[in-house]
Amino acid sequence: MLKAVKGWLLCFLMIPVVACAQVDAPYKEGEHYVELPDPVATSDTSKVEVVELFWYGCPHCYALEPSVVAWKEKMPSYVKFVQMPAVLNKSWEVHGRAYYAAKSLGVLDATHQALFNEIHAKRNPLYSQQRLAQFYAGYGVTEEAFNKAYNSFPVSAQISRVKKAQREYRATGVPLFIVNGKYKVSGTMKAGANGLFDVVDYLVERERAAN
Repeated sequence: MLKAVKGWLLCFLMIPVVACAQVDAPYKEGEHYVELPDPVATSDTSKVEVVELFWYGCPHCYALEPSVVAWKEKMPSYVKFVQMPAVLNKSWEVHGRAYYAAKSLGVLDATHQALFNEIHAKRNPLYSQQRLAQFYAGYGVTEEAFNKAYNSFPVSAQISRVKKAQREYRATGVPLFIVNGKYKVSGTMKAGANGLFDVVDYLVERERAAN
């Protein structure tokens, strides 16, 4: 009986501590991030994965890109960053295929920011395979090589994987960040674009502590 009373008292005494921890949490589910109803498997369970869904035609993704680069430069070694071009419709798939074609051809690092700049800063509407082939030709890729990669089986398979992943993430827009297959963070939430990576960092550390 005494043990039961002590146990009850211990639980009672812990309630204010737990409540206080919840109140003091800097970011709240439903306001600063959304927890996915079903966790999605990550590509490397030894690290905390952060996935970025973006679209080259999205002005918000373009504006956020410098912050993405700055965050990647300082991210800890226990974080794995995965960039994923969203393909929420047919027109977005054009850019998704271009992304993976460029990656397979070894020119992604040289062309990623350049393609953003071409579309948004130079207002060059690169929204077709033909126009994109001409763009990549400026980076040493022949149009024939680009078109072959663009229509290749590996790129098509990658696009299929992206479509599956974005369904599991319940993605409806970009830019969107998925932390460890469990949480969604976007600039439209309470922290805004300026505080987006603060929320991402908070969730990363929470996942690291939990694992």
